Amino acid sequence: MCVATGYVSPVVEQLQAQSTNTTSSQSNAAIRLNNIQPVNNGLMLNVNANPQIKVQREDNSDRLIIDLQNTTLTKELHQANLPMNRFGVKQVRVAQFQNNPAIARLVFDLDSSDPNSKTVWQSQYIDTTNTLFLTPANKVTQAIPIEPNLPSSRPINPINSASTSIIAAIEKLSFSSTGQLLIEANLPLSYQTNFDRASGTFNLIVPNAKISANLQRPSLAANSPIERIRLTQVGNSVEIGIKTIPGWQVRETQRLSNQQIKLQVSLNSLSQVPPNNQTPLPNNNPSVPSSQTVGDRRRGVIFVDAGHGGNDPGAVANGVQEKDVVLPISLKLGQALQSMGYTVYYTRTNDVEIDLEPRVAAAERINADVFVSIHANSLAPGNSGISGIETYHSRNSTVGQELASYVHSQIVSATGASDRSVRGAGFYVIAKTSMPAILVETGFVTNPAEARNLSSPDYQKRMADAIARGIDRFMRVRGR
Repeated sequence: MCVATGYVSPVVEQLQAQSTNTTSSQSNAAIRLNNIQPVNNGLMLNVNANPQIKVQREDNSDRLIIDLQNTTLTKELHQANLPMNRFGVKQVRVAQFQNNPAIARLVFDLDSSDPNSKTVWQSQYIDTTNTLFLTPANKVTQAIPIEPNLPSSRPINPINSASTSIIAAIEKLSFSSTGQLLIEANLPLSYQTNFDRASGTFNLIVPNAKISANLQRPSLAANSPIERIRLTQVGNSVEIGIKTIPGWQVRETQRLSNQQIKLQVSLNSLSQVPPNNQTPLPNNNPSVPSSQTVGDRRRGVIFVDAGHGGNDPGAVANGVQEKDVVLPISLKLGQALQSMGYTVYYTRTNDVEIDLEPRVAAAERINADVFVSIHANSLAPGNSGISGIETYHSRNSTVGQELASYVHSQIVSATGASDRSVRGAGFYVIAKTSMPAILVETGFVTNPAEARNLSSPDYQKRMADAIARGIDRFMRVRGR
């Protein structure tokens, strides 16, 4: 992430965050930012020492820039996007802005139409837990237990705060086949979230709001990952509880308007629920455009499985990691299938590691018509000249072989890649699924030319469109 530093009369301050231990001193060694989490009252940062903070903001700006001096990031945090959707902040972008001297930069993308975007922010460092809190001045630092009678926090960027007491009406809830849940109102909304571990319910509290008498609710199919959505009026606030079936989770995503709340329901691939009052930090989480054609289950349900992810990079060569090329191909494949009218579910839509068993279990749970797993190939050193497409089906599966043949021929024709044939194999994800299933090896990362192709968005789309056409041909011929 590159952020320009040429500002017109910016407000610039430099300060040491107030520490709960006034006798502590900052080390001369580089400080390390290990984690950053959104909490109901702001941001909670895990750092091993108390950093100097420099803030830049110009009048009428849509960004607030916070630089942590002499601070380095963990690799996972660099170029991460963290949805906020509260306090007038749409999202926070994180990056290692500079290496020598080290500067970790947080860019708050502000919603200028929200009066809370001009609020006063403050900082507080707690030595005993290596925690730096960044919070609006009117919020109490209470995300974790702390000592009583703490010294007050100092403001980072003193700008007049504003708030509103206008009551917004929640008018519509909609849930798409891609797992996007939208909550829409007639006026701007702010909200807080928490997760009730005991009941497995994701909760939102929307202050200064009411439930419209003409509220439109989504119609949840029998196989929906959402078990129920409950809205309750509590005084001048609306409490919304969203309960998913086991194995699925709800997370926040960046909203396009301050009159909506945008959530994503997806497989909980980490097999853990988020801690109370916290949301997991996404790693450049990709989103599916809302303009996509919504699939019709009667047309067919396709389960798209992007191989590897997270700590499992898959094949690695020529500067390419398999997990990083199969994910965009999978998302583009889903988009192409949806444009044809199919309902699409994904194993993963971001960089997370998932075991093989949950991938198959998810496809079985939604009763998919087709399972397609996207991978990239590799060979031992000395075989860099080998390239091409391989498409696998479960051994002795006639219908799987038919599906693989349709898809394989479309890919070879569209990409011009070498034809390395359709093959039977015992890979877990195609051997354990009850529906027709294939595993597509989209190319060899060990081949320099093919590695470049797999990293190209244009080639990825060509590949995805070809796979989609093959699946569509199979579905039409089979009359499914």
